[in-house]
Amino acid sequence: MTTPEIANSVFAEPRRLTGEANRALSGWQLSACTLLAESWQGLLGSEVNLTIARTSAGVAGKTVADLPDPGFGARLEMGANGFPSLLAFSSRLVQSLVFDMLGTPGEDWPEVRELTAAELSMTELLFGEISRAISQAWPEIKPLPCELHSVISRPKRSRLFAPEEAIVQTRITVETPFGPDDVLWITPRSGLESIGIRDASADEPGFQPAAEMRNLARQIPVELVIELGNTSLTLKELNELQVGDYLPLDQPVYQPLQAMVDGHLQWLGMPCRLGNRQGFQILASGKGSAS
Repeated sequence: MTTPEIANSVFAEPRRLTGEANRALSGWQLSACTLLAESWQGLLGSEVNLTIARTSAGVAGKTVADLPDPGFGARLEMGANGFPSLLAFSSRLVQSLVFDMLGTPGEDWPEVRELTAAELSMTELLFGEISRAISQAWPEIKPLPCELHSVISRPKRSRLFAPEEAIVQTRITVETPFGPDDVLWITPRSGLESIGIRDASADEPGFQPAAEMRNLARQIPVELVIELGNTSLTLKELNELQVGDYLPLDQPVYQPLQAMVDGHLQWLGMPCRLGNRQGFQILASGKGSAS
C-alpha cells in the first residue's frame, strides 16, 4: 500500500494582489501609517516615521513562524464580521516606544526584558492608536470597524490563523532614534475580500472591485514631470557658470514639450501662463509614442 502524496498546492505561495486591488490596499495602508505616526507623535517624546516597505502574499503558518520572538502583537478585529488581523512587533521596538512615552528613551536599543504592568498598559494604549488609524484611513464616508481585541505576547506562538490560510503580509518600517525596525501586518486574504479588496479571477469575469476601493486607487498621487530641455557641458564650462548666464537647450521653441510619468511619455504640449504660475497646455497624447 502506497501513501498518497500531499498536494503541493496546500503549501504553495498564493498569488499576490495585483492591479486596482493592490493599489487600493497600498493607498489605505499608507494613509493608516501616516495617521498612526501623527497619533503616536502626541504620545512620544521622539519623532517616529512609518513607511510601507513591501507587501506580499503567503500562507499563515510560514509567515507566523518567521515572526520575531520574543515579541508583541496587536490582535485586531476588522470589518463588519470582525475578521482577525495581526500587527507583530519585536520586543525591542515595543520597549523603545514605551520608554519614549516614559521620557527615558536612552541612547541605544533597550535590553529585552519582561514589561511591567504599567508598561503593558502603555503598550495597549499605543496599539489602540493602531486600530483607530486603520479605521479612520478607510476611504469610505463611514470608517471601517476596527477594534483592538488584545495585546498578544509572543505572537509567533499564537494560533490566530490556520497554518494553510492564505494571507497578505505588509512589512512596515518604523524609523526610531535608534534606527529602523520592522512591523509585520498580517491579514487573511478572505478578510480583505470581505471588505472589497480582491482581484478579479478567471472564473469571475464580471467582478469589479468595490467602488470605494477603485476611488482610493485613483487618489494615489502620481508625479507628472514636464521636461523643458537638455544640454551638455564640459566640466570646464560647468565650473565657469555664473548667476545671470544663459544656457541654450536642445529643445526648439516650436517643438512640443514632453510630459512624463515614471519615465514614460504621456502627453505633448506647450508651456503657458496660468495666472501667476507656469502652466502646460496639452496638445496631443504621447501614449504609445517613442519617448
